[in-house]
Amino acid sequence: MRWDNLYLAGIGTYLPDHVETVDEAIAAGRYTEQKKAMNGYRAARVAAPGETGPVMAAVAGREAVARSGLAHDEFAIVVHSYVGHQGLDLWTPASFVQQQTIGGTAPAYEVRQGCNAFLGGMELAASYLHARPDAGAALVTGGDAFQLPFIDRWNSHEQNVDSDGAGAVVLSTRSGFARIRSMFSYGDPSLEPLGRCRAEFSTAPFPDGKTLQLDRSMQDYMHNKDIDLDEIVERISGGVQHSVKQALYEAEIELGDVSFFLHQQLAETIAVHGLYNLLGVDRAKTAYDWGKDVGMVGTVDVVLGLDHVLTERQPKPGDFVLLQCAGGGYVWTAAVVEILETPHWAKD
Repeated sequence: MRWDNLYLAGIGTYLPDHVETVDEAIAAGRYTEQKKAMNGYRAARVAAPGETGPVMAAVAGREAVARSGLAHDEFAIVVHSYVGHQGLDLWTPASFVQQQTIGGTAPAYEVRQGCNAFLGGMELAASYLHARPDAGAALVTGGDAFQLPFIDRWNSHEQNVDSDGAGAVVLSTRSGFARIRSMFSYGDPSLEPLGRCRAEFSTAPFPDGKTLQLDRSMQDYMHNKDIDLDEIVERISGGVQHSVKQALYEAEIELGDVSFFLHQQLAETIAVHGLYNLLGVDRAKTAYDWGKDVGMVGTVDVVLGLDHVLTERQPKPGDFVLLQCAGGGYVWTAAVVEILETPHWAKD
């Protein structure tokens, strides 16, 4: 959708102090030199005890709200996104984030769609604001802490290194340091079995107490003799291309007009072949090499990347930033952001 009055008014991030390097994980027998060479990660952030996803999201949310300069009563909705366990079962983490940030009486909702949940949540929040002319602002947050025994950040996924942290943005219909020109989401549920395959449904979370192996269902599915692997790759690649193409079209710009391209902190081989070569993106325009020291932080990689660009890469008014994410299921979202000014908090 093309937006004419949707702005980024604030952004906030939080990364735990504790850094665990790839070399430390290898020395501890939790990672391998082969994976290091293939995936390219250098380190991950590790949350302290009590630093759950919602706790960190609230920290990022308070920073985003403070930077926006908006009053708490201007917020019409809170959307919280995540991938993993949020610290309690049968709980409402979005309401916790709201209580810890802006309070008030706005509704709070959570969005789960894998790594695409934050960017998808931004589009849902924007649509909510658009549907209510009197609504002025939305707070969108994301936060995750990946802890043993549930998830092993170094081994639960063959290619990802899961890192802890959080991010937040404030959307405004009135003003901000950047304008969201367009957002577009696209789904292909025919790919849903990649995350399920022949796995049996359980009656409760984490039923056997064994650390999750997130690649197992995908590997089982891929080994099915009736599956056309080329078609799966084509569908996944097509989702990336279609979401980006449509977002650029609705923003009325070309890929060559984009100054920065921000995406999930994927494994090296996927980033190179599944994004840069596929789309024709110059790697120098990304935050990918900076993010190798951070890891894949749940749903908020693009928020961390945008904060990095704003504070370290000196974008100019008129620069375009393309945000792109994908989540298993599959859903892809792309957004085009136009920088209007250097935010005051990025000038120090």
